[in-house]
Amino acid sequence: MAYKLRPAMETFLGIGSGTKATAGSVVLFGAVHGTAYPNAVDIPSDVAAPDAVRRAITAASVQIDHWDFDFDGPLLNDGGFEVLDLGNVATSFGDNAGNRSAIEAVTRDIRAAGGVPILIGGDDSAAIPFMAGLGDVEALHILQIDAHIDWRDRIGDEPLGYSSTMRRASELPFVRSMTQVGIRAVGSARREEVEAARAWGSRLVTVRQVRASGVAGIADAIPRDGALLIHIDVDALDPSICPGINALSPGGLWLEEVTDLIAAGMAGRRLAGFSIVEFQPANDVNDITATVVGRLICHVLGHLARK
Repeated sequence: MAYKLRPAMETFLGIGSGTKATAGSVVLFGAVHGTAYPNAVDIPSDVAAPDAVRRAITAASVQIDHWDFDFDGPLLNDGGFEVLDLGNVATSFGDNAGNRSAIEAVTRDIRAAGGVPILIGGDDSAAIPFMAGLGDVEALHILQIDAHIDWRDRIGDEPLGYSSTMRRASELPFVRSMTQVGIRAVGSARREEVEAARAWGSRLVTVRQVRASGVAGIADAIPRDGALLIHIDVDALDPSICPGINALSPGGLWLEEVTDLIAAGMAGRRLAGFSIVEFQPANDVNDITATVVGRLICHVLGHLARK
């Protein structure tokens, strides 16, 4: 399918813009819309999540060639590592099928060129076609960091909305395992969804279990064959540091816990892609959520630059 890319007004960290991935590059793109439920409300373009993240992290980071103390050196490791920002894939509210096709197509094209795709959402439904676009990977292991398990088969008549992301992922023939971390409180899951996830073999790890066992042990159990997808729903983090979300639920993960989990997950594994979704700029406070989202992407970039 042909798709259209809309250049970002301001690229992530001021990195180069582009229209096509190259071999070995890391390629960011935004997707504002995915599959909307019938009662959903459109997001105004001036508060779209991808561009809010770009603005906030670029303002907060000042100069990316300065010393980054989380990596004991400049974030991108003094060059030799190409990062491109394609802008946003053109999506529109209510064009569910068209949005899915566009997101999957741009993901496939990045992978086919030998790049690593990074998706900035958009609601969690945007991750369904993103995961489908990783189909060139023979064995994919998913590390989902989220407050919710997202295993509903459907909500009403819609099977491809944000409550069904991991259920649809489980049906992809190349997905071999799931580790779902940060689960807490109440979401859309009922007994039948929890039982379905466990029967499939998904490993459900609550916030309490993270703190009891530590992130290293959780990550170490992720298989090392094939490749890894890290998928983050921003509501995994505590709303005191990420208020810009749909469903406030106290008791979430802290930034350092998530960055440590990213580091441990990527250690010794090949990253197939990274997606971060469910940021709602209209609910944000002083751009703190946008900055946290941007910083989590920075951690992925920093570790890739040191591979």
